[in-house]
Amino acid sequence: MAIQYFARVRSAVDHEAFQRVVKHYPSCTYEEWHFREAKKMADWKARRHVVKMVDISPAEFTAYCERTGAHPDLTTFLKVLSDKASF
Repeated sequence: MAIQYFARVRSAVDHEAFQRVVKHYPSCTYEEWHFREAKKMADWKARRHVVKMVDISPAEFTAYCERTGAHPDLTTFLKVLSDKASF
């Protein structure tokens, strides 16, 4: 059983900010993104994986990239979720 981390994006405004900041972040609407994420979570749960939600804001992600020198892309975004959940 593995743990899958998902971002808890609080609002459509944050979602739009992530679209501007994170390279390869989904370009769909907040509602569509939320629907897709819910489907992915259900799929992982059906495979008996643990799903953990991680709070993150665009400012927090940007600060992480500036502090570490990481590229602001989807891979880094997912790494931040995993790293943040570990603490």
